[in-house]
Amino acid sequence: MRKRWTIGIVAVAVSLVVATGCAYALGLFEPATQATERPSAVADAQAAAAESATLRAELTTEVQDAQAVLKSPDGKAAEQTERRALGAAIKDAQGVVTSLGSVTWSPSGTEEEATAVLELATTLHAEVPAVRSELHDATKAVVASGRQVRLEQAASEAPEDTATEADAAGTDPAANPATTQDTGTDPATTPAGTCPEPDQVWSAENGHLSSSELAEIPFAPGHHVRSDVVGGLAELNAAYAAEFGVNLTINSSYRSYEQQEALYDPSSDTAAPPGCSNHGTGLAVDIGGGVEAFGSARYDWLRANAEPYGWVHPPFAEPTGRNPEPWHWQSVLAPNSY
Repeated sequence: MRKRWTIGIVAVAVSLVVATGCAYALGLFEPATQATERPSAVADAQAAAAESATLRAELTTEVQDAQAVLKSPDGKAAEQTERRALGAAIKDAQGVVTSLGSVTWSPSGTEEEATAVLELATTLHAEVPAVRSELHDATKAVVASGRQVRLEQAASEAPEDTATEADAAGTDPAANPATTQDTGTDPATTPAGTCPEPDQVWSAENGHLSSSELAEIPFAPGHHVRSDVVGGLAELNAAYAAEFGVNLTINSSYRSYEQQEALYDPSSDTAAPPGCSNHGTGLAVDIGGGVEAFGSARYDWLRANAEPYGWVHPPFAEPTGRNPEPWHWQSVLAPNSY
């Protein structure tokens, strides 16, 4: 009798082992190690909240950039259709920013709360690419529209060529202080000088360009460069605006002899002596708005794309140059490197 019981128990044990093995083979059971490796809803919710915070910060910055475009000269000049479209895109983006702010997670949250957070985050994260695309496209449209309107206005308001009239009258505007951009020293009486650096070229005309030789930069009112290089600068700005949604920020352009004289400090490399600066030739600009930092995305883009439009970053201003200045850019026509 005892023998039969023993045989029965062994048979049952063998059956259980076989059944368990079959269950694992069929995937009905998972090893304990696999169960512990499966990510929980709580961990996913925590990651989703962190990603939402990142997206919210990025989208907030993009909204602020778009708002700045609307307030810029190009934005104010743009057609109302484009302005309204950008306004609507900004409003949509702000709505997503607000919603992303509600995707939060507390370490004490339950599985049910984690599931709700995940559902909300998934929905909002899916909306972000479309909202960004709408905002980017609307911003570019406003910049393009405003730039075109301002270029047309500038063309219609351009003064007559006073140099031609002066030549016909037998006078030289460069020799007449009344017709030069500055109202101070006559270039004819400016003493000849030398420049402290071998890549600088002194010129009596430096800082004494006539108004007919200069043109206002269309996207930077109040700033001027030589009229034969302003077109390339405007085209470069158009490409830059298409990439970043904003115009180049011009902090300095043509300087009169007196302006350069006021800036010059013999004990500093901040500015060249009057008569030696490319700003006085109307062939240099100082650019801000993110370009003024080596290695920034905007500096790197300009470094890679400016030359086809006739503008370069000179050797002296490179990081290894004698006076590193990421903001200083000049025309390929510039006679010297400063």
